[in-house]
Amino acid sequence: MIIFGLKKEEWVNVKEETGSLAALSGRPNFGAAARLALALAALAILCAPSGAQENTTDYWMEKAQELYQNGSIDEAISAYDEALNIDPENETILIRKAFDLMVVGKVNESAETYEKALTLLDEDLEEDPGDAEAWQNKALVLRRLNRPEEAAQAYEEALGAFDQRIETDPKDADAWMGRANVLLNLGRWDEASEAYDWVTELKPQDYNVWWRKAEVISAIGDMNESVEAYDKAISLIPANDTAELALAYAAKSEDLAAAERWEDALEAVDKSLELNPKSGTWWHFKAFILTELERKEEALAAFDEAIRQNPEDVGSWQWKASLLVEMKRYDESLEAYDEALQLIPESDAETLAQTWLSKGTALNKTGKQEEATEAFARSLAFYEEAIMEDPGDISLLQMRGRALYELGRYDEALEVYDQILESSPGVEPHWVDTSALVGRGDALLALGRNEEALDAYNRAIDLGPHDSTAWHGRGEAQRGLGQVYNATMSLLVADKLGYEE
Repeated sequence: MIIFGLKKEEWVNVKEETGSLAALSGRPNFGAAARLALALAALAILCAPSGAQENTTDYWMEKAQELYQNGSIDEAISAYDEALNIDPENETILIRKAFDLMVVGKVNESAETYEKALTLLDEDLEEDPGDAEAWQNKALVLRRLNRPEEAAQAYEEALGAFDQRIETDPKDADAWMGRANVLLNLGRWDEASEAYDWVTELKPQDYNVWWRKAEVISAIGDMNESVEAYDKAISLIPANDTAELALAYAAKSEDLAAAERWEDALEAVDKSLELNPKSGTWWHFKAFILTELERKEEALAAFDEAIRQNPEDVGSWQWKASLLVEMKRYDESLEAYDEALQLIPESDAETLAQTWLSKGTALNKTGKQEEATEAFARSLAFYEEAIMEDPGDISLLQMRGRALYELGRYDEALEVYDQILESSPGVEPHWVDTSALVGRGDALLALGRNEEALDAYNRAIDLGPHDSTAWHGRGEAQRGLGQVYNATMSLLVADKLGYEE
């Protein structure tokens, strides 16, 4: 099963590391799977209640998680820095910070942070070779550093350590939970499911345990069993805890959407909104689900409600604009983009760049090429400004390449994508490399260098076999080379994966 372009084992690792879905920078007009990942960037899933005192490690960790789940990833990284000022050798903080750095495109800094965490974990394991959690964290870090064989070995060590704890105390629920998580990461799905069953037997009245089981079972692929576990968790949450109930229904909706059970996802998010009707975040998510159901007028109304709840939510204005483009209501779309641009502070060069790029695409669709060119030029200028402020952010380079491409400056775009591929450390899950290879293919295709373009698309598909854009580009390159049958098949795969212009 593929979720948001991730293999199910990668999905589980993201859940393990963040407690919610991987957050990608919000850019409209991608395929359905990518759009869902973007929509979920702002969703608050499994938020722990904030009871920590300010200026403590726990406070800043909770603050970081809250910021991450609201889509404020740069601010979350700053919060982790505050936590590290208090506890500079905390591996958990370093691992979470490293993941967030990867999400925002700072791949080299992410790798450096993972390496620091790895050094500290090795020191811990020298002192206590039986520390199951340390082995588990080491495996996760090694996996993120694209060292799969070492990661698998570390997971085996963690499994042995958890089994030793279970042998000593068969009712150690935490050890059973650790065992289940490790088995999941080793791809031993049936054994993992059995281990989660043991956890629920040991803690049958703990709704958090059922909630975790529901998330994991959905990743394994048995959505019916996952729904049963969610329903069990919901039944155990106190009826007066409406905030927690709302989050549980929202999490259930999230996983149903991941399984593309859109009607069921809509029912679950509606229950969440009944309990918490003022959540702009979940009105936004409902709108996304409705777009997947092709109920665009209702989706537009839901985006309007999200905006009513939070008029300064730039993301909802951007998504509304993108939906209006799909509905061919271009004038209204441009008005929505202008609303978003008015809300974005001048200091936020990246978001300005992103929005001008999307507006330029909308202008192109209206046939206003001159205005579109101006919008793309503004986007490029803002991306260059953002890169000057943060030269280590590879995602900014990616989008600079896209702006150059839209301006017809294909050779310059190609140079940017080659620069990215040369500097990328290849950290999983290879979003950076896959995107750069697709961009490289697009630029080569525009330059008429079809054989080189086909090679780039093939390499992208090797890293991201469910990337619809790569398959579409492959088809176009094959068509340019006269490979009519191969082109037809590649374009068919792209359509089945949800490719959209």
